[in-house]
Amino acid sequence: MASPLIGDRRRYEPGTLGAATLRRRPSQSLVVGRLRRAIQRQWLAVVLITLILAAVGIAYDLAGGVRPAATAVYWAPLGLAVGLGFGLLRELSRNRVTSISSFGKHRGYTILGASPELTPGALRQLPPDKRTPVGCLAFQPSSAFATAFRDLQGAIGETRVLSFIGAIPNEGATTAALCTAISATQQGRRVIVLDCDLRRRSLTRALGYDVDEGVLEAAQAPESWRDYLAEEEETGLHFIPAGRLLSPWRTLTGAPGFSVLIEELSRAYDLIVLDCPPALGNAEGTVIASMAERTIVVTAWDRTPVSAVRNTMRALQRRPQLATGVYVNRVPAAYRFGRLRPD
Repeated sequence: MASPLIGDRRRYEPGTLGAATLRRRPSQSLVVGRLRRAIQRQWLAVVLITLILAAVGIAYDLAGGVRPAATAVYWAPLGLAVGLGFGLLRELSRNRVTSISSFGKHRGYTILGASPELTPGALRQLPPDKRTPVGCLAFQPSSAFATAFRDLQGAIGETRVLSFIGAIPNEGATTAALCTAISATQQGRRVIVLDCDLRRRSLTRALGYDVDEGVLEAAQAPESWRDYLAEEEETGLHFIPAGRLLSPWRTLTGAPGFSVLIEELSRAYDLIVLDCPPALGNAEGTVIASMAERTIVVTAWDRTPVSAVRNTMRALQRRPQLATGVYVNRVPAAYRFGRLRPD
């Protein structure tokens, strides 16, 4: 007799093809997924153009004495055709990062990996105060999100100084830097992360800190860097936050001791992670990123313009010995590539 908990449903051993088929829905078509997202972006513009053009045409014909039914039959399809054409042209001109394989192949960039989008459903099993990327790595180590950053460890290898930079703001470079550092810490490496974005201080705020002194003061006195050291409670990650910036003219690139600070930290840690300002905001971001052995350009799926990535790479590759790569985040869970799979 079958168990009342499972009924007559067939059971599979973990790790078999049957188990994967039972637990996961098939991956959706890339074309269908892109079409659905395009409709979500452009439907409002299509509707507005259709209504405006049809309303203007109908009003013009009514003023000339044409019957409403006859003019509507003509102007409504015409307005819809114009609206669809405008939406199609607008969508084709976006030129965003939406295909990992073609992006790396045709642009010649090294794709180091990708991480899935953290949806509310993916974080539902965490406590309300832990529903963050850090909480996902700390309390859901078997999730696809945590697995993606463990896979990234193999791509960075024995790199000692690693920098993360986004082409434009809000691409997820801070999250990628923080999660990479935490993942390396979980694997036994001695890691420290520096918040080098003095104006936005995204990493400092993400960890719940707001200090008066931080990485800039540490760069001015490299031998006293331990005075500015902080530790993340859940994972034990060491980091140096960014303090409140009193003067907009103070920069890390203008601090002569910043390179000395990195040398001091390299004696105490296996991996130093630099969270840099956006590359296209000012020149400081690419200068700081170029001080690392390897730089990872972080892009957001279906958001980052390819032209922005190209300009960032062009600025970074002025230093020939700098190794560069691209990491894509916020990938919808229904898409499959590499070792990323939907939940």
